[in-house]
Amino acid sequence: MSDYWGLPSRDYELSLLQFVEGELSRNGYSIQSESLEICSGAGAIVLTSVLVKDGKSFGLYLSDGPKRRNTEDPPMILALSLLPGIKDSGDLRKYILAHEHDFQITLRMGDEEFKEEVEGFLGKTYDPLYRAKIRDIYMHSLSNAADILRERLRKI
Repeated sequence: MSDYWGLPSRDYELSLLQFVEGELSRNGYSIQSESLEICSGAGAIVLTSVLVKDGKSFGLYLSDGPKRRNTEDPPMILALSLLPGIKDSGDLRKYILAHEHDFQITLRMGDEEFKEEVEGFLGKTYDPLYRAKIRDIYMHSLSNAADILRERLRKI
């Protein structure tokens, strides 16, 4: 799996949440850490992040790409509980990769109301970001989408 995603050049850190940081903050969320991976070629993205809201730390997992969009599936956005030992987005991503088939069960958030609130808000927040930064690439430039996305999502 890690060969498939590869590592972007480290000239600048890649971030998706930088574009919605103000909106997150206004709604009581703070970003503790973020890891963003972009698949070579078509540019599918996987975001793992640790966020805090109302004093609760939780994980965020977002997976989106042209395959999902071609079948008209929305992005996968999951709010996840954090097990002891998962301190940042890197730890969360390692856990997800190691438990690829059952992480949704083992990290399932117990507070269903909070989970639905977080996932709903983050889905609404991601949609305009997708339209502004990603959609045109998935519709027109799949052969070099990864390179274009990496440039668009670099922190300044």
